[in-house]
Amino acid sequence: MIGVIGGNGVAATNKLCQLIEEMGVSNGAYRDAHHPEMIIWQATQVPSRSMYLEGRGESFIPGYVSIGKKLKECGCTELCMCCNTAHYAIDELQEQIGLPFINLLEEVAKEANRLGAKRIGMMCSDGLRKIRLYDKWFERVNDEMHLIYPIDEMQKLVTLGICNAKNSKRVDPEDDEYPEKLYTKVCNHFLEQGVDCIIGGCTDINAVFFPAEWKGFTYIDSLFVLSKVIYEKYHQNIQK
Repeated sequence: MIGVIGGNGVAATNKLCQLIEEMGVSNGAYRDAHHPEMIIWQATQVPSRSMYLEGRGESFIPGYVSIGKKLKECGCTELCMCCNTAHYAIDELQEQIGLPFINLLEEVAKEANRLGAKRIGMMCSDGLRKIRLYDKWFERVNDEMHLIYPIDEMQKLVTLGICNAKNSKRVDPEDDEYPEKLYTKVCNHFLEQGVDCIIGGCTDINAVFFPAEWKGFTYIDSLFVLSKVIYEKYHQNIQK
């Protein structure tokens, strides 16, 4: 049984559940028993992962360890985090909790490699951008893939979009700070840099930004990647 440490953000975690359910239905599910068993912990009271990596806040690690151990006590055999930034501590969390984790960053890198991406625009939290953690996993999968991060002006739009994914601005298309407008600007900036792929490397982005197939590049939704990995790992155990 998979345990999900979520709440970062709440909308993204809810969207993850929706994606997994829709994936099951699209593959023939028609009963509750056709879907994987999961325990979702909305870890809303754990300190910000990004602010910690930026040196502006307390560590999220003790909170995640505590939650992970409780999920283990509830019968979970594997864990995942509905948060790209939290993967900074994935090795420490696995060791302290005593359960394996799905590594979302590695899975995203594998997906980019499968799609033949070479020059990749990365939209992610300020904390991940600062430490460039995604680079580590892309280099391990294929060192010919090159990550490009937004310039400071564009990164401010990414961060604003992440914040607005958590408030009422996400439902007002007329607002100048409507997340889809912000991320469209960032994507257009990346296209000017000649990227062939753009990654939504924050699950909050993927809760509010659903680009159609824009001509000239591939968009990889990290939240969708996580939902696909969970579904494919656990559907074989589902009752027929």
